[in-house]
Amino acid sequence: MSHLYQHRNKQNNSKIIILVLMTVLLISIIILIGFDSIINSALLFTNLFRSDTKINNVETEEVFYGSVSIDTPSVATNSASIIVSGQATGFDSVDYYLNNVKSESSSLDKSTVFSSEIGKLKIGENILYAVARTKDGNNSKKTEKFTVIYKRDAPSLQIDKPKNEEIVHSQEVEISGTTDRNTTIHLNNAPIVVDLKGDFVTSTKLKEGDNTLNFKATDVAGNTSEKSIHIVYQSEE
Repeated sequence: MSHLYQHRNKQNNSKIIILVLMTVLLISIIILIGFDSIINSALLFTNLFRSDTKINNVETEEVFYGSVSIDTPSVATNSASIIVSGQATGFDSVDYYLNNVKSESSSLDKSTVFSSEIGKLKIGENILYAVARTKDGNNSKKTEKFTVIYKRDAPSLQIDKPKNEEIVHSQEVEISGTTDRNTTIHLNNAPIVVDLKGDFVTSTKLKEGDNTLNFKATDVAGNTSEKSIHIVYQSEE
């Protein structure tokens, strides 16, 4: 037991000696280098950290916030060209794209609005959009894409009932016919309901004697077709 106690005593004494030596060594280093040098080193690390923080803040402040949009164009047109207009901020020029091919360009010159006529639309669906760019080429932004239908032909218009120059004996006559899809029909300036296939059915009252039924079909592009039917109403009385 006494031997164990002596061994532990020696270990504790060794630790104390080591601690004293380390303390003396640290004090010597401080005396040799100087307390001011240690403070200056600490300040150097602090300043480096602050510089990194400032650089990060500058990078955050340089984020680009330009915007661009084009006005919603007509769903369809009967012309091979279309006017594209819109607004942009923070950019120097705008490029117009038709079916993913660059068509025209506009310089903004500090203006926030732009407009240009885009030509050579193809028959059927066309994709339109614009890309705004800065002068240095470092920033660009693309607008939403729009689909425009180019349709140059007049819609079909067929009247199945009544037949032209038909004589009828009922004051109310049934009218039916067909046209293209997405087309409206007017009978003597009154609209007729057209279904998704382009078929229409309605009726109208006739006056005694001669009657003229004027039909007009108008498609989404503004193309029109017209047809007139002449019928005679003779009462059976």
